[in-house]
Amino acid sequence: MPRIDKKLEQIQLQHEITEFLRKDNGVSCHFDYHVNLLSSDETIKLNLLTYNVKHNEYMLLHTCKGASSIECLTRMLQYIISIKRPKVQYSFTVHWSKREDGTQYTSYFYGNDEEDVKKKFLHEKNPADYIFRIEQNPIT
Repeated sequence: MPRIDKKLEQIQLQHEITEFLRKDNGVSCHFDYHVNLLSSDETIKLNLLTYNVKHNEYMLLHTCKGASSIECLTRMLQYIISIKRPKVQYSFTVHWSKREDGTQYTSYFYGNDEEDVKKKFLHEKNPADYIFRIEQNPIT
C-alpha cells in the first residue's frame, strides 16, 4: 500500500475512534504515540487520552502496543468496541476533585481492577494534587 494510503488509513482509524467516544460520552480524543527503538515487534506504544471540557482534565483510556501506528489504532478500536460488550472488564466510578479547587467530579472507567483504574486516572499527573475515591460498579 502506498505511503499516502497508510496515512489516510491512520487518519480514518483516528476519526472512527474519536467519533465513537464523542458520541458515547462527549469527550475528545488525543493520540499520544511513543517509539520504542529497542523492540522489533512492538515499536509503537499508543496512549489514548480523553479530554473532558466539563472538568478540564485528560485521562488515560487505554494503552496499545504494535509494530505500527495502524496496528495500534486497530487494536485500540477493537478494545473500545469490546468494552461496550458486557463483562469484558469491570466498570468503575471515580469521585474526585483537585485539591486546589474542591469542585467534585465523577468519572467512569473500565479496568481489570482498582489499581488499573487508579493508573488510568492518575496518568502523568501528581497524585498529591487530587482527592479521589474509586468504586467498582455492580455487574448487571
